[in-house]
Amino acid sequence: MLFIRQEHIMRCFLVLFWLISLLPISDQGKYNLVGSEEPIKAQVGSDVVLPCLVKPPVNASSATVEWMFDSSKTVHLFRNEADERDSQDDRYKDRTYLNHAMLELGDVSLKLSNVTKNDEGIYSCFVHRLPDHNKPEERHVTLVVVDGKENENPEGHSGGPETGVIVGVVVVVAAIIILAFITYYVVCRHRGEQNHRGNGNQEMKMKKDLYRTSDNQTKTCESS
Repeated sequence: MLFIRQEHIMRCFLVLFWLISLLPISDQGKYNLVGSEEPIKAQVGSDVVLPCLVKPPVNASSATVEWMFDSSKTVHLFRNEADERDSQDDRYKDRTYLNHAMLELGDVSLKLSNVTKNDEGIYSCFVHRLPDHNKPEERHVTLVVVDGKENENPEGHSGGPETGVIVGVVVVVAAIIILAFITYYVVCRHRGEQNHRGNGNQEMKMKKDLYRTSDNQTKTCESS
């Protein structure tokens, strides 16, 4: 009796294991997209690359890669191993480039040419149908556009032609002020020494005159 129960239990386990094996294996977390955490900066009229990479690297040549702006406008679509220009928004016509050779390395970055101020915003990269991976992946990249008059200073270097001129002017003015102060001090000191000498001479002359007067008075008294 006990043997029969154990046999039934084993059969139930085998059936349960068979049913589990029929379930689709989840591929969630197998691949993910990575890019820049910080906003990408570009000047008006320049070219910029919006980074997006499949990690771990995998050949994405057979995948569907779609770049969108503001989740509504198609910037670039790569499908069936070819670019589909018909679905592209008019404002991005002839301004986007997806390197097909780099797709084999999992690099789905998009190059945007002749950047305009209207290109500023959030771009979304979607990758579908990666090898053995049915879950679509998504990555957002923020683009900040500045005109040529603004100083991007992307590497944190301070200064430039205008800053150098300002610093030079400040140094020259400070040097002039210091020189004027030194000159004033020297002149005042020289005048003080001259006045002191003049006062000493005058005092000596007064003493001599007083001595002469006293001597004359003495001689007058002796004559009398």
